[in-house]
Amino acid sequence: MAQADILDYNQQQFVSARMRESKNRNEEVKDGQQKMSLRQKVASAKKALNIKEKAKKKIEEKVTAPVRMGTNWLLKEAWWNLISSWGLTLIYINIHVFLRLVLGEKFFCKLGDEWIPKKIKAVGGDAGKMGGKAIGIIEVIGLLLLDAVAFFLILAILGLISMIMSWLGKGFWSSIWGAVKAIYNLGWDGVSALVDLFK
Repeated sequence: MAQADILDYNQQQFVSARMRESKNRNEEVKDGQQKMSLRQKVASAKKALNIKEKAKKKIEEKVTAPVRMGTNWLLKEAWWNLISSWGLTLIYINIHVFLRLVLGEKFFCKLGDEWIPKKIKAVGGDAGKMGGKAIGIIEVIGLLLLDAVAFFLILAILGLISMIMSWLGKGFWSSIWGAVKAIYNLGWDGVSALVDLFK
């Protein structure tokens, strides 16, 4: 009987050890499931956030794309009409560059990007981007040169006006009145003779 008691005691120990092992395994499995479910929750939250961000970007593109196309067209027309407008479209080109720096590229493109269509950029990849950069460098150099010429031209005109005003020794309105009075005293024949002289 003592041997039977020893066997029963050993069997009880063996069974309780097995039960503890299975209990520990079950707890590990439960912890693993809880961790997986937490990981899955985080992953699904990230996925939902990405979906919201993508939807926001698509809506933003739908709104900003027409505006950007319009400003691209205006910039292109400003370059085309630079000579025929006697350089007045240079004002819009400078405003476009300034607004691009202030508002970013959502509404206003970089110089050079207005010439390359969106489809060609998408198909061309890096080659399309390089073409836009090359044109952009040329436009930036041209814009800087034209701005310098316009600046010196404005300075020259202001200097000329200042010289004329000091030469006349009168105020602005009295100088204008003096010029009108001189043309009046010259008469119609004199004015037509001056016009014929400068034809």
